[in-house]
Amino acid sequence: MAAGPAATVPGRRRIALIGTGGLARAVACSLAVVCRAPLDVAVVGRRAERARQVCYLAATRAACGGATGLRFTPGTTLADAVDGADGVLVLASEHSPWEAARAPSAWTALLTRAGFGLTLPFQAEPARRVARLLAGRTPRPWLLNGCFPDAVNPLLAALGLPVLAGIGNIALLAASAQAALGLPGQSRLHMLAHHVHLHAPAAEADDVRLWLDGAALPAPGRLLAEQRAAERQELNQVTGHAAALLVAAMAAGAPVDTHLPGPHGLPGGYPVRVHGSEVRLRLPAGLDRAAAVAFNQRAAAADGVVLDGDRVRFGPRAAAELDRVAPALSGGFPIGDLDAARAELHVLRERLRGRPADRLPGTPV
Repeated sequence: MAAGPAATVPGRRRIALIGTGGLARAVACSLAVVCRAPLDVAVVGRRAERARQVCYLAATRAACGGATGLRFTPGTTLADAVDGADGVLVLASEHSPWEAARAPSAWTALLTRAGFGLTLPFQAEPARRVARLLAGRTPRPWLLNGCFPDAVNPLLAALGLPVLAGIGNIALLAASAQAALGLPGQSRLHMLAHHVHLHAPAAEADDVRLWLDGAALPAPGRLLAEQRAAERQELNQVTGHAAALLVAAMAAGAPVDTHLPGPHGLPGGYPVRVHGSEVRLRLPAGLDRAAAVAFNQRAAAADGVVLDGDRVRFGPRAAAELDRVAPALSGGFPIGDLDAARAELHVLRERLRGRPADRLPGTPV
């Protein structure tokens, strides 16, 4: 079944939620609880039954809570869903973060050694497809990307495609620090963090940077210990809720101080103020934009991939691993060759998925 979006009603906001996995369900179900502004949500997935299920869960939660201004509509047609939307949230990727746990192989072992950044071409494709749809529209809907936004959003910006910001990653880290400090909001909090910081770094000096009331906090990793010890899939409950709070504030036109990855295509994550579809940095005193970006670029290299001008470069570990299994990619690639790099990585992934986790090409049998 392919269902089109509900007719737009004057005064109502409308967004498209692309994806039907665990994070999409978490966002939709939290929206049902936190959003009080009138809002239509078109849920789009490859499988109609999955989209219907997300809509059922969210709509029923909204009804139980007495939220009458929310409507959730399933669909499978991307172009129809974004037509007339105020904004789009992309939560669909060509790489599952749960593959290592559910189907370990030489491919998932390669990612463990090389770094998550190696998946960039797979993460970028759904967001790029949506951004291309939105680029020529007037007024242009905002785009929030939930798939590796720390690296994908800079790539989209380098390709000349519109992206407002991302969700997750630093949003999860900042929410964890906020909870550990007992803060009611994040206005007093300023964090710099990258996707790689979801895990504790080997050296404390390479951890997130955190300020409270303008003063740098020592050993910020201690505030993130519970988050880093939690089961990764369960963390979708926090990531999804933080994203829902953001979307609800945007729908209501209420300003909010928060933390987001990839704002306006910057690498990594930053403290920001969001008001409607406007996002601006709110860096602590004494820290300028260039220094903040440089911190996140260093973290990006540790995560396995850096956007350097118009070229994607893999970090040292990733490049060394690619030298063994796909040497043509070890030096990176121009952003214009994204499709070719994605195709080559796809061939490599399919080949390595057929091998045990301890058997890469070139290793003894």
